[in-house]
Amino acid sequence: MTTLDPKAIYDHVVASCAETLRSAGYARRGSSLRKEANGNVAIVEFQKSSKSNAEAIVFTINLGIVCGRLLEGGESSLKKVGIVDAHVRQRVGMLLADRPDKWWTIDPKTDANSLIEEISSLIEYEAAPYLDRHLNDDALVALWESGQSPGLTETQRLRYLTRLTSAKECAE
Repeated sequence: MTTLDPKAIYDHVVASCAETLRSAGYARRGSSLRKEANGNVAIVEFQKSSKSNAEAIVFTINLGIVCGRLLEGGESSLKKVGIVDAHVRQRVGMLLADRPDKWWTIDPKTDANSLIEEISSLIEYEAAPYLDRHLNDDALVALWESGQSPGLTETQRLRYLTRLTSAKECAE
């Protein structure tokens, strides 16, 4: 990529990640990549910082799982959900060895190809497998029963665990 425009580089990063995850069932919607499976949705969301401007774009990547059984509006709601609706929320940096809140900066000096390779690899080999592990109701129950609740309060974890367990028992 020969352009040094930060917006163009950012757009190319998102597009490259979308292409990387297409074969895994993800579809792009704006700055998010979504995969529906098992009545749930996995979301990879690119979030720009309010510090971004024409000279530099600062961004991070949010990951989330939305559990369809926990939504009020049913199947039609599942089509509209975003990261704010997620029942599991995590920043991609939490999947890295030192677990930082990872933010990238794109400016005219950014090596676009290296950035695309770094983020595409992180999405393909860390983020997508993490989301796939939690993309079914049994995995969510196991996660919450273990006491973990990425992105949730303890009260939310217990409420969602109770609701999902009850919904599963009614379905059986």
